[in-house]
Amino acid sequence: MNLEDHINIIYKNTYLNENINFLDLWKKVFQKIYPNNKPNFNDPGWMKRINKSFFLSKYFLSNIGMKGDVLECGVFKGFSSLLLIELEKLLNKNVINNYFLVDSFEGLSEILEEDKPKKKDVFRNQQGNFKTNFEDVEKRFFEYENVNILKGWIPNIFNVLDENNKYKFIHIDVDLYQPTLDTLNFFYDKVVEGGIIITDDYETPLFPGNKKAWQKFMFSRKISYFALPSGQAVMIKK
Repeated sequence: MNLEDHINIIYKNTYLNENINFLDLWKKVFQKIYPNNKPNFNDPGWMKRINKSFFLSKYFLSNIGMKGDVLECGVFKGFSSLLLIELEKLLNKNVINNYFLVDSFEGLSEILEEDKPKKKDVFRNQQGNFKTNFEDVEKRFFEYENVNILKGWIPNIFNVLDENNKYKFIHIDVDLYQPTLDTLNFFYDKVVEGGIIITDDYETPLFPGNKKAWQKFMFSRKISYFALPSGQAVMIKK
């Protein structure tokens, strides 16, 4: 039995609600982002991506009816944001969220000591890795009137946002220590009661700085959170 068989066993008949098949939605979004590619489901990395997408979707659904904006820091080519937007469209609810997608689109920022893996056999990313074409991402979201794409470095780019904005769902996927900490410091107090913050790389060996920044902030504010089996971490504001 290969890995794709396992993915089908776990997710083929998994529904996010009574009408939305998770794997069908995931594949639909993948084809929009990568129209000329097919996911290699026998690569363990794809299983990790699917797992993270599933937990991201479930937490997003959990407070979908609340008032507040949706924010993603670390957009890359836009897969996670598009997944959530397409999921919301399928629900046919009257709630229309404003989405703010924040990224430098210039790749990773400065690699600090906190970001360096301790194990010598773990790949070390360099500043500028994951650079992507901003214009391509703009085109990808052109049809969505409620999507705002902000190009710039964290935390300076945050000054573009209305200081009165309130957020119900924040996805942090910036990989590194300093932008993770800066994002938490800037936005936590702007999250509504019941709002959710989820970080992507809490247990990712390539990016140990994410976990260090997350723990530093949560422990300093005495905030409880949950480490997910997908390698993410999530908190619900009380």
